[in-house]
Amino acid sequence: MRIGLVTDSTAQLREDEIARLDETTGGLFRIVPLTVIIGGESFTDGDLDVDVLCREMDAGTEVSTSMATPGQFAAAYSDLIDHGAEAIVVVTMSGELSGTRDSAVSAAADQPVLIDVVDSRTTSAGLAGAVEVAAAGIARGEDVASIAGTVADWCAGETTTVFAPQSLEHLRRGGRIGAASSLLGRALQIVPVLGLTGGVVTPIARVRTRAKALERMSLIAAEAAASLSEDDRPLEIEVQQADGHPDDADVVALTEKLAERGLTTSFRTLSPIITAHVGPGTLGITIQTTP
Repeated sequence: MRIGLVTDSTAQLREDEIARLDETTGGLFRIVPLTVIIGGESFTDGDLDVDVLCREMDAGTEVSTSMATPGQFAAAYSDLIDHGAEAIVVVTMSGELSGTRDSAVSAAADQPVLIDVVDSRTTSAGLAGAVEVAAAGIARGEDVASIAGTVADWCAGETTTVFAPQSLEHLRRGGRIGAASSLLGRALQIVPVLGLTGGVVTPIARVRTRAKALERMSLIAAEAAASLSEDDRPLEIEVQQADGHPDDADVVALTEKLAERGLTTSFRTLSPIITAHVGPGTLGITIQTTP
């Protein structure tokens, strides 16, 4: 059976990753984009220069986002079916952060083939990892239910994300702050270290300086890596930054701290969709197993 694979643009997949996923699925891989709205003007996620977004946010320009629509997912499904897909696996960003997952489910209802939508309960590098797990299942010839189940299990237990925004203000404005809302009253006195638990933004630690936040993040990453590597599966540790600058001082400092703990890292720019909610200067780490 030929199985198509769909995800959304918040995975922020690199060109080489897209090419590999397209090859693995026999040309049956599609990305459905979300939309960033800057000062009333709409930009497709993936086409927007993150430097432009960060500059506008720093200048105080009103920024919001719009979820991927059922129509966009329906178009992707139809395209895959036209190219021979007999079933489709869809892996979306956390349904707690966006209505994108609901759009994917709604669009699947009237399709002539089986479509299984998996809520990754994560985004960015975590979502990219989940897509790779799905593609590996397709390559092994598994059926849709097996692939979707494996992806859901992987998302629940084999990927960990921790991040530190410059402030909580952008998360507060967008309503995505989740359980971390308890930190708002002390936002001026602390630097928050946050994570994603069940797809919801949750507080992990409160520290006094950015340097201490980086140190705490590296410790959490090392602990997560040690836990995930118990069964000797290969790991991927990605440092992510909203501004997309791998040579930024904080990125370099965090990478060095992780190296001191024996962790080799790669770099990924956050999706503009995510940056629109967490703000410029946000730095994160995702630790996960690889298929």
